[in-house]
Amino acid sequence: MSRITGIIAEYNPFHKGHAYHLKKARELTDAEHLVVIMSGDFVQRGAPALFDKYLRTRMALLNGADLVLELPVSSACASAEYFASGAVHVLDRLGCVDALCFGSESGDTTALAACAEALLTEHTAYQHTLRSLLKKGYSFPAARKEAFAALNRSESLSGLLDSPNNILGLEYIKALKRSNSKIQPSALKREGAGYHDKDLSASFSSATAIRNYLKEIPAGVKNVPSVYGKFLTKTMPRSAALLAADRLSGESPVWDDDFSLLLRYKLMLHTPQELSMYSDMSPELARRIHARLNEYQSFSQFSALLKTRELTYTRISRALLHVLLNIKAEERPISVPPYARILGFKKADRGLLREIKAKAEIPLITKAADHQKLLGETAREKFRQDLFASNLYETVRTQKNGTAFVNDIQKPPVIL
Repeated sequence: MSRITGIIAEYNPFHKGHAYHLKKARELTDAEHLVVIMSGDFVQRGAPALFDKYLRTRMALLNGADLVLELPVSSACASAEYFASGAVHVLDRLGCVDALCFGSESGDTTALAACAEALLTEHTAYQHTLRSLLKKGYSFPAARKEAFAALNRSESLSGLLDSPNNILGLEYIKALKRSNSKIQPSALKREGAGYHDKDLSASFSSATAIRNYLKEIPAGVKNVPSVYGKFLTKTMPRSAALLAADRLSGESPVWDDDFSLLLRYKLMLHTPQELSMYSDMSPELARRIHARLNEYQSFSQFSALLKTRELTYTRISRALLHVLLNIKAEERPISVPPYARILGFKKADRGLLREIKAKAEIPLITKAADHQKLLGETAREKFRQDLFASNLYETVRTQKNGTAFVNDIQKPPVIL
């Protein structure tokens, strides 16, 4: 029986740090196979991915992944807790994943597990303090750290809450513990630039820095391989850089502001009470949106305009994206993904697929059209939500670049 390690990722875009993670995950966990569960066409910070999910899947397969699954959009665009629980649930229900390897600033699995245990065992006290601090005007990150420190935990443990990858790692471990999963967590110390670091000089540039650089490319620019080739090969593995250069030679990346008109249309349809039905949309934020809608210029401008000390830019962007994608708050109790959709795999690893099909507790979907016969009604509705999100992304991408639209239900998985 082969040893299988899971990885949760967005690859927005795929860069050298991701290739390093795949390589070290295989070594650290002694894995024969690496299964990646990846966000589709929209990502956790409340924005579209630069490149579509199939191009990012191909990049991952060329750089160490053996199988790539799609994280359903309701989980992919959720807060850290629900993003983590959705991804962990899929990996756990595959029935054969032995380890989960994730990057973190600390790289200390034991400390992260201790912090996660404290958050779980003292959940009520932590939540009470957190809500109290938020009412006093603390930002969410500051309130989270202070609430944990109030549990009388060591400063070294509360310090884990300063860094975004540590926080995601904590949520992964909490999700594993909640589900009594047999999957073992394994933290890999993050190398190179920090998560939000905009410096391109580090050995591993962050996805944020790469996105910021690519955003400077004028729309419709040609001859990208010669103009931006050096940058791409510096920040991405060669195979990924070639794929990115090829795409950029004919298309511009997809950005949040490409959805500005669609978002404004959706916001104009709703009263504050109706807006409050969407996931991550508090009554306060709904009222702010309604009161300031006449000042709307673009997706990013409006997110910045609505930002307060208590409401972060990312939280607002996620809420606005949920409106755009029609993701309601009522879906959260049933947000656990009831299927696993394959985005791509390697021919040489068909044995891995056979093992998963034999042991999985949820349907494994290779052809999107098969969801009709493989899923129950509730699961079909969630799958159609994924299809809608990808088709909306494809509509905007193809309209922007003058390319042909292909419905997601017709797209086959990437096979190498």
